[in-house]
Amino acid sequence: MILRELPDLAPRPLTAANAGFRQWFAQHWGHENAVVMGWSRDVEFPPHTQTLSIKRAWGGEGEDYLLPGRRLRVDAKHCLILNQGGHYGARIRSREPVLSFGVFFRPGMAEEVAHAARQTVPEALVADGEGGLLATGFAEHLRPADGAVNEELTELRDALFAGRGELLGDADDEAWLEERMQSLLWRMLEAEPGWRSRGGHLAALSRSQHAELLARLDHATDFMLSCHAEPLTLDAIAAVARLSKYHFVRCFRALQGCTPMAWLAQQRTERALRLLKDPALSLDEVAARSGLGSRQTLFRQLKRRGGASGQALRDAAHLHL
Repeated sequence: MILRELPDLAPRPLTAANAGFRQWFAQHWGHENAVVMGWSRDVEFPPHTQTLSIKRAWGGEGEDYLLPGRRLRVDAKHCLILNQGGHYGARIRSREPVLSFGVFFRPGMAEEVAHAARQTVPEALVADGEGGLLATGFAEHLRPADGAVNEELTELRDALFAGRGELLGDADDEAWLEERMQSLLWRMLEAEPGWRSRGGHLAALSRSQHAELLARLDHATDFMLSCHAEPLTLDAIAAVARLSKYHFVRCFRALQGCTPMAWLAQQRTERALRLLKDPALSLDEVAARSGLGSRQTLFRQLKRRGGASGQALRDAAHLHL
């Protein structure tokens, strides 16, 4: 299934125009591979139980995924993998258009590919074409949109822009999609061990303790990335990690190479640099939407980052008060 527009689903009203699509969608969704891509400024999908998926977004304020007790924002710099059986909603609220991009794998596909990835070629010859299943799962945290996984997603997106999926249910497109999603899953499986083994130097911990500590630090990182425009305190961030702020700062620095508040300032500054490219935004708006708060803080952080004065940065971005 390839959808080049966001689906017209509830809570939008049922009409004669969308009734046929909704019936078709209900018959197919969750049973086969799917890619959904579309632009929006304001849309919300209520919670639903989904298959394994990976999310990307470009433009605007990004897209929020609403998990039980968590809000995770996917943007141009971060992607998100959510495992099969996850129950969550999605929401876009943005002044500028956001390109939402979600890849949903048919049930069992990840287990099939994981089994194949563990087989050597001699073992595959002995198996004589018989497949197998190997249980697998992914860490459900925001991660940088880079490397081979991002290359696969970008190529898939560009293929849709180039015309793939124009005819709903086209057999050739569906066969092409199966191959592309196999390749994407291989890349995801290859990248997962490295993601889970980050910060092996955090402390002398058992494997289970290391996984728990890393998950808690990632929860705090997700919180900062998704709520960076809000006023955040060290106490609040440490509470998300369920660590004392003293242990949190020490462990976060060991993982990221800097303290949490310094890392948050870096993320806000990078966001500000992207917003400065929009000439329609005033400097006050850039400061507020990046989380830096004031024009003075904006200039100070940008000067630390690039060495230029606030006036020079404003002129370079063609911004006007």
